[in-house]
Amino acid sequence: MNNYPPPKRIVMLIAGTGKLLDAVGQAIRQHHLDALIVAAISHDRWGYGLLRAEREGIPAILHDLADYRATGRSDSVYSDDLLTEVEGHRPDLVMLAGWHHPLTEAFYAHFAQRLVALQSGPALLSHRSPHTENVVSRLYEAFRAGLITEASVSLQQPLPTQLRLVAESRIPIYQTDRPVDLEDRLQRAEQDLLANTLHLLLRGNNHPPLS
Repeated sequence: MNNYPPPKRIVMLIAGTGKLLDAVGQAIRQHHLDALIVAAISHDRWGYGLLRAEREGIPAILHDLADYRATGRSDSVYSDDLLTEVEGHRPDLVMLAGWHHPLTEAFYAHFAQRLVALQSGPALLSHRSPHTENVVSRLYEAFRAGLITEASVSLQQPLPTQLRLVAESRIPIYQTDRPVDLEDRLQRAEQDLLANTLHLLLRGNNHPPLS
């Protein structure tokens, strides 16, 4: 009789290319995570992320805010419907991986013990702020302007009234760096942080021990 617990279930809210989806998938394939990505949900109709998910055999779901606004439905209805969609996949963990659109307090409260967000930047960022795909360009420009001397990758827990830092990795920036060098260093740091931290969060209990 197999007494091993079933793999943990991850729902990822993505945008753009879905590179973090690939990073989590790689950690699973390399057996660093005993988990399954049970859904990839994106608001980005033209982004590569949904196609990437389909090619990996992951259910890919478009949740486009433009469709709601075109039919006169509010942003809060959009977020409430997203909550219902995500909960329908019975996730042990919900990951914001480049998600741009704001979410309601009800969404954060409902998934409070199961929600994490990966951020790359010079400092802890507000989970209410829009995430952008050009983080490397912003970091590189800030470094050249003398505003920062390093970057960071952090895994955060968005709560209804605060943002809790779960884990962080510092990344040096060198004078000889090109944007592509910084991008490669950030991606490797993201992969390492995800593989190590998600393993700890998903281990043991029915929900990650974030509180």
